[in-house]
Amino acid sequence: MNEDKESLFQKYITIFLVVSGYWIISIATVFVNKQLLSELNLDAPMFIAFYQTVISALICYIMKILSKLYPDKIRFPESKPFHLETIKNVLPLSVMFLSMIVTNNLCLKYVSVAFYYIGRSLTTIFNVIFTFLILGEKTSGKCIFCCGLIIFGFYLGVDQENIAGSLSISGTIFGVLGSLSLSLYSIFTKRYYVGTNYNTSRGST
Repeated sequence: MNEDKESLFQKYITIFLVVSGYWIISIATVFVNKQLLSELNLDAPMFIAFYQTVISALICYIMKILSKLYPDKIRFPESKPFHLETIKNVLPLSVMFLSMIVTNNLCLKYVSVAFYYIGRSLTTIFNVIFTFLILGEKTSGKCIFCCGLIIFGFYLGVDQENIAGSLSISGTIFGVLGSLSLSLYSIFTKRYYVGTNYNTSRGST
């Protein structure tokens, strides 16, 4: 019984560390991209997206090698990322992922980090819409009410930016497109894994 409790506690700790690490890295990446695109005036959002994607793939490759060298300490799922079937299935996810990164970077180029996150809040709205249209799953009335609050908050954010004279139409459009791309990426990812029963490593490697 005690061993089960310890195992469950370790699992909670692992989940907490993974989620916390994701938050920290995600927020840090946003600020680094903002620094590159606005402060340093690096007008290369596509190159930044390409570079970050290459680094992600490189990290996965290194982890795969280390898992073979030290299987008792490091685990990395086996997969065949260059298999024709895998490429065909993952291609829509890759397109949506690239679109999400590029539009997010373009949004950061024109707006502040605070307004960037206001624009990203629309992801929830698109998730509800596409979950119904693509996956055929209905949502609750409470969820729709919350979506209404999010839309109202987005309107207030745009209104305040306009009053302050710092509203960027281009940044707002790219922010909405970024939220749209992220939502489609999430929906396609769910449909991909549910429909094929593949593990997550095939989608990430």
